[in-house]
Amino acid sequence: MAADRNTTIDPQAAASPVENPEIVEIIDLVNGLVIDVKTFIASHRYGDFIAKRVRIRESLKTQNPLFACALCCASVYAVASPEKRFFFRHSVEDGSCPAQTRHGLSQSDILARKYHGLRESEAHKKIKRLIERSLAADPSFAPESIQQETRWRASSDPKSWRQPDVQATRGDQRFAFEVQLSTTFLGVVVERRLFYRDEGATLVWILGRFEPDYRRLTVDDLLFSHNSNILVVDNETTKLSEDTSCFHVRCFYRKPVRDGLGIRDQWEEKLIRFSELTIEVPQQRAYYFDYDSEVQHLLERDDAALRDEVFTCWQSVEPHFDGRPESLARWQAVKARLAARGIELPDTPSSDSSFRAMLHGLLSAARGAPVGWQFSTLIEVAHHVAQGYPEHLLSFGYALKLSGHDALVESQDATGKWKRRRERVREQMKAGDLAVRPDERWLPALCFLFPEIGARVKSYLMRENTNAAVE
Repeated sequence: MAADRNTTIDPQAAASPVENPEIVEIIDLVNGLVIDVKTFIASHRYGDFIAKRVRIRESLKTQNPLFACALCCASVYAVASPEKRFFFRHSVEDGSCPAQTRHGLSQSDILARKYHGLRESEAHKKIKRLIERSLAADPSFAPESIQQETRWRASSDPKSWRQPDVQATRGDQRFAFEVQLSTTFLGVVVERRLFYRDEGATLVWILGRFEPDYRRLTVDDLLFSHNSNILVVDNETTKLSEDTSCFHVRCFYRKPVRDGLGIRDQWEEKLIRFSELTIEVPQQRAYYFDYDSEVQHLLERDDAALRDEVFTCWQSVEPHFDGRPESLARWQAVKARLAARGIELPDTPSSDSSFRAMLHGLLSAARGAPVGWQFSTLIEVAHHVAQGYPEHLLSFGYALKLSGHDALVESQDATGKWKRRRERVREQMKAGDLAVRPDERWLPALCFLFPEIGARVKSYLMRENTNAAVE
């Protein structure tokens, strides 16, 4: 027997690209940006990229691809090596592109040789019987609706059908239960998800067993696209279902917990009633623990604390930064924490005048008074930014508007000079003048430190890049 080559990856670890991908760059078809594949993959956590690869594959099935090969413009999707290192593959490959991403047997060949041969294994049959018994024990599921291996014809096209392992109805909710096999390809998973979503039903994947520290890629595809929850039906859950007249499942889920300055996952296992699951038909998810919301709350709290730390450090160190070791150490500590999130800061507070002006200008606009510069009024700050740092005028203008301090600047514009200058800048922006184009070097820092402002500047740059590509 061949050695088991399965590799299990920590969901919080960085996703890894293959060393030498055939497709080096892809086009983001939503934003019109050319993206380096290795950088793009490595910018994601493993679990997040697994969830993204499911969405990418779904986009192909709905004829609205998210990414294309930068060389030939053919749509692409993400796949993984046996070591769970990622790369992109053409959805169709005819040999015309220098990047050749298909070697050996095709997915359909493997399916024919492997998948269908194992579908009716004894283990598979046993789990189907356990699901059917569990459903039959629960009176909330209509007895006549519980069927095994019965065709489900599409309501919009009777010629289109699927044959779920087990199907059942509870009230106005319809469920298709499928037993996950180690050979269930992502393409199969995606096709079924889309079919049942269009039917207004929910596809529920069931495993016979689950080991958090030993996960194949096919299990990860289900785990990370189902809010990090896995459902198991076994002898114990079936007996509990029959003893209580209530369908029970064993749920394994990731739970994010604080670990110093970071977040780590711990695995939880719980026997739950099927009725305790949150059902999301559009997303085709059935989950007990809302991992996505919980981790988002933790990250938002982290983000707020880290922003405060950056601003506190800046206002303490920058005004009198003289290179003293203690001042430099404090700044470097903040810089390192941002770098861990892929966000760059200058080596020292005084080493980049553009970054310094961006921070002083936005803090001044937000507070309605000069910060960092020896001015007495906000209108002086506005003129200083316009004169010396026009690349920050857009973000400065957004900051004034969002803080409500644009009226204050107008009240201080006794000569009307600012009004005239503002109109000229608007015309420059409409004309695509590079002199007033936002500085993209500091866009990640802007988006993190001032999220609302950063989002608007990023949207502006995307529109400009799209217009430039069209022209």
